[in-house]
Amino acid sequence: MAQPPPAIDYTNKDYASLRAAMLDLARYRLPEWTDRSASDLGMLMVDLFAYMGDVLLYYQDRIANEAFLHTAVERRSVMHALRLIGYELAPPVAATAELLLTFRAPPAQGSPLVTVPHGAQFATRAVNGVSLPFVYLGPDLTLDLTSDQVEALPDGRRIYAGLPVRQGQHVPTEVIGSSTGEPNLRFALSRAPLLPESLVVEGQEGAGWVTWHRRESLVLGLAPDGQVTASGPEARHYTLQFDEKDTAWVLFGDGVSGRKPPVGLNNIRASYHVGGGAAGNVPAGSITEARTPISLLESVTQPQPAAGGADAESTEHAVRFGPQAFRSAGRAVTVSDYVALAHQAGGVAKARARSQGWNEVALYVAPQGGSWRPVPEALKRHLLSFFEDKRMAGTFVRILDATPVRIDVAMEVLHQPSHRAEAVRQTVESTVRALLAYERVDFGMPVYLSDLYSAVEAVPGVLAVTVTRFRRRDAGDSEIEAELRRLNLPPLEQLPEVLRRGLSLDVAPEGRIDLDDFELPEPGTLEVAVKATAR
Repeated sequence: MAQPPPAIDYTNKDYASLRAAMLDLARYRLPEWTDRSASDLGMLMVDLFAYMGDVLLYYQDRIANEAFLHTAVERRSVMHALRLIGYELAPPVAATAELLLTFRAPPAQGSPLVTVPHGAQFATRAVNGVSLPFVYLGPDLTLDLTSDQVEALPDGRRIYAGLPVRQGQHVPTEVIGSSTGEPNLRFALSRAPLLPESLVVEGQEGAGWVTWHRRESLVLGLAPDGQVTASGPEARHYTLQFDEKDTAWVLFGDGVSGRKPPVGLNNIRASYHVGGGAAGNVPAGSITEARTPISLLESVTQPQPAAGGADAESTEHAVRFGPQAFRSAGRAVTVSDYVALAHQAGGVAKARARSQGWNEVALYVAPQGGSWRPVPEALKRHLLSFFEDKRMAGTFVRILDATPVRIDVAMEVLHQPSHRAEAVRQTVESTVRALLAYERVDFGMPVYLSDLYSAVEAVPGVLAVTVTRFRRRDAGDSEIEAELRRLNLPPLEQLPEVLRRGLSLDVAPEGRIDLDDFELPEPGTLEVAVKATAR
């Protein structure tokens, strides 16, 4: 029986495998072809087809991978996959801060009233010529400087604390498109990233500009009274969608679910604010400039760091939390639902929930930022509003702060003579702080002494390390002397040096610091003593 010809294995998808497979087939089909030199025309054709096959199969693999959530690498592919389950990647979130305004003493003659208008602009100190704008988005705030709205200082000045602002700036009204009367029209905003709550979309319908209203969906939505309503053919509704570049698109209806804008030239316009990103989480005391004139205002600052600012949701985060949000079906029932939906709300870096009763849920939140801080009031209000139509009827939601736990560390480092002691010390300190960095820790995460040793010993120039303190700052000091007396042992100073050093180590038992479910570890006091080895 004749042997079947060798088959080309198309699962061998690289250049070398395809080339070898074609040469094997050539030996069977064309035994008279024996010239395998690089100058042979047949070898040139084999190399070209192998190269072409390698490229085509690479793109086939990429296309196949991009079709599945856990293998996709392009942001656009992840966005489209998650839209199939109704999950949208979160755009950048603007940081929030609370300002402290200091006013001059009210005049003896004249009105003591001052107004902070909606849209009032503030800014941080300029660094290298760049400052970040912040804006007040609440209603016009009228303050009576002679009332209890403000605090009076001994020198007559007045202080108003707690003005909420968000990082961002106003974009003047811009024309975003012309309606052709077609269904499902979509227009892009020219600036990004958008603060969605600030967007105002208007359409020119002949008698003037008419405001359209944003909905989460053009099929069904919630009315202000909580009733589920449909977007009818005459409803002036639109929805927002963000692409992989964080550009916001305004989407209109098809005439059945939502009204189509009437035909016209440049008859769709929008005004909005842009801002957002982790850069807005500025330290305390950074916002010092008032760009909007406010009468009697002397100075402005912010006592607490800005928080809640976040860059656009990463694909890794979306792949992790998107399916969880889908399983919750937009309803917060279990504590895991509250955690998954809190991450979807924006501005939340870490979340943990627990049920404190049959109708009460405590949601512990750590806001976005470079370090722990209390949840800003604006973020609390946003989360409570976000859960209003998702919680079970009769369930009360409380937004609480995480409890920070400072971890104190002290160590003695023996460094190699070929490395500078100060350079080694600085690198060791940055390594330890990075181990407890805010973005790396989570609620209830234990801290291990072995991880500390592993990280420090990997620092170039470190020969040996001994950790002499590794504990929670709120842990009670060990009573070594009392314990020695209880065991009828000599005082500490009378013990051999080896025993004294061992007993003086202030290290958590078993080399592990345990935290409660709603505690977050953060760096505390860090002491690094560096010694050189004897030559």
